[in-house]
Amino acid sequence: MMARATIKSVARETGYSVGTVSNALRGAASVREETRQEIQAAAARLGYRVNMDGLKLRTNKSYRIAVLVSVSTEASEEWEGVEFTRILAGISAALHDSRYEMSVFNVADLSDAMTTLARIVQDGLADGAIFSGTLHDDPRIAFLQQHGFPFVTMGMSNSKTPHAYVDIDSQAAAFDATARLVQLGHRRIALVNPPAQLIYATQREQGYTQALTEAGLKPDPALIFNGPTTARTGQNCLEALMKLRGRPTAVICANEAMTLGVLSAAHKSGVQIGRELVVISTDDLQLSRYFVPPPSTYYVPIEDTSRLLGEYMLKALDGADPSETQKKIRATLIERQPDTPAPQTAPTT
Repeated sequence: MMARATIKSVARETGYSVGTVSNALRGAASVREETRQEIQAAAARLGYRVNMDGLKLRTNKSYRIAVLVSVSTEASEEWEGVEFTRILAGISAALHDSRYEMSVFNVADLSDAMTTLARIVQDGLADGAIFSGTLHDDPRIAFLQQHGFPFVTMGMSNSKTPHAYVDIDSQAAAFDATARLVQLGHRRIALVNPPAQLIYATQREQGYTQALTEAGLKPDPALIFNGPTTARTGQNCLEALMKLRGRPTAVICANEAMTLGVLSAAHKSGVQIGRELVVISTDDLQLSRYFVPPPSTYYVPIEDTSRLLGEYMLKALDGADPSETQKKIRATLIERQPDTPAPQTAPTT
């Protein structure tokens, strides 16, 4: 019977030190990618297998990454969670060649998330955590920093202590969308935004306001709506907008679900999209290309953001400096409509 392959036999095979082989096989960032691939290929040829039970005992680690997934308790929010399968797939792909596995924790709200994180940290259920929906003065971030527990957020934060994050440049996306509409002749532009306590909602409003101000236009608070990122919110917002004395000629939506709600409400009320009203979406799944009519979209591939979450988690676990694990991704315009207002519905003052 062939002897079981060990780190020492992999080291003899490759000519690298036992320390380098050990670091490469555990996916340490200190090992160059080419070296890691060479060592892992040799380990596979020799049939090397890590004894995970023994490794967990020796290192006092779980080799699990906790991913917190927000699950709405309201049945009406039927769109909620559609993106999570793609996000989980990206994180899983990033962890594939490491020793880490992903554990998903469903949380209903902030209080539930805090209880879950406390259990993860205190009971050693995972070695790191990934979560989204960063808030102003986010207690999740403060708790994990206080306990020195590695984490990555989907969304930057205003924490005074730097941490790993991946974010869409929401301020730039809202600025670009608003500036484009102004240039096309729109003067009454509505913003359908997430809940105000979310950091990216503030960033979007800042970009929107900046673009209007630079164009010499005064932002109208009546044209800014905040609510859950659901189709129902988009529907409610458009119904309210149509009751205004000065109706908007364009609406910028924070995601595809809100966009779908706006389009549905417009159809129901007889508003002609493309003539009486222009709708701009922000998305990462490109489902909006199937909407009728398909709106112009500021697009960020979800694969880019979700894979980076996993990659940055591994780096954070390896002690990387936060400056190496922070990225803001700029959205790209996909123009599906001319988005020019009909002359009779686009007042210039």
